[in-house]
Amino acid sequence: MAWVFAITFGLLCVASLLVVVRLLLGRTTLDRIVAVDVFVTLTVAGTCVGMGWLGDGSNIALLAAFALLAFIGSVSAARLIEKKEPYR
Repeated sequence: MAWVFAITFGLLCVASLLVVVRLLLGRTTLDRIVAVDVFVTLTVAGTCVGMGWLGDGSNIALLAAFALLAFIGSVSAARLIEKKEPYR
């Protein structure tokens, strides 16, 4: 069963690297905001995979708070950008 966790964690790391590339090369501010949101989601997913691998569920409340703050931050930033930039 450990190989499933290792493969999942490896795929999440590859996805995180691709998201960092998109964050650095994003043309618009909205692209970068979405990249940061996806990166936070991948971080939460990776932490969940790590907790499953170790069999320790003590960080669930922290992950829920982190995901909620990331969601609120993304929505707030998107609303600010929506007011500033015209649609393309």
